[in-house]
Amino acid sequence: MNWLKYSFPMVGLGLLMFVGSAADVEAGSHLSKDSNNYFKYDGGSFTHYLELRPDGSYRRVVRGRLYVEERDKGKWQQNNTGKLLLRSDQHFQNISSGALLVSMWHRDRLKTLPDLQRKIQVFLKAHRAKEFPTLDVERIRETDTGVGLDAKIGDITVLGAKRVNRSDLEKLSSKIDTFLSAGEKNLFTLVPLEYKGATVFVEDNRAGIAKAVIADELAGGADSVKAAAKHGYQKIDAAQFNEEMKAAPPMVSQSEVN
Repeated sequence: MNWLKYSFPMVGLGLLMFVGSAADVEAGSHLSKDSNNYFKYDGGSFTHYLELRPDGSYRRVVRGRLYVEERDKGKWQQNNTGKLLLRSDQHFQNISSGALLVSMWHRDRLKTLPDLQRKIQVFLKAHRAKEFPTLDVERIRETDTGVGLDAKIGDITVLGAKRVNRSDLEKLSSKIDTFLSAGEKNLFTLVPLEYKGATVFVEDNRAGIAKAVIADELAGGADSVKAAAKHGYQKIDAAQFNEEMKAAPPMVSQSEVN
């Protein structure tokens, strides 16, 4: 159910047709600090909402078919380039390399990361191939979980790929090092993407791919607002947010969902 786990195909269409000038992006995405700002992202099975409050606090809410859950909260600010900086009180940002992702949504995984990194290095020394089957990589475990080797989900998630490049696994090991030494592990950055009046905020680690995908859809004749809204948070008004929350299933805690 991790809302960050989406994969996008790499599209070769140039990005110039998508992104306007830096001034346009900043002007079009600057948010008011005098009232609440609401955003919605339709992730398919789940709808994600982001509420930014004037006091500098935020919350992220996920709505499923049977429940609504407050998934995250913390402090927010917007820098002079229009990026949203979310400092979570509850979660760390994920670690990714190519199609590989290590979920850090639960902070207690921090203490076992060095063990996972060691297991990756042992795997690389034992296997000299330039690429590996997805299941072999997902079986690299940081701890003895008691799950059989045939389990398809491990400590490393492979997003939409049948084989994994050796270089991506090597970079993942390096990125774990960088993450462990980072000062703000709880900082999430959302980048504003604009095209013909449509603005969405996208996680910075997939902004480049989102630009290419949206540009490709627009080149095929898709509506700019609908094309952009499928890939990130789009601003909605308070009336729409309140109406959708009113019609939502009961709010539950994260522990109840788990």
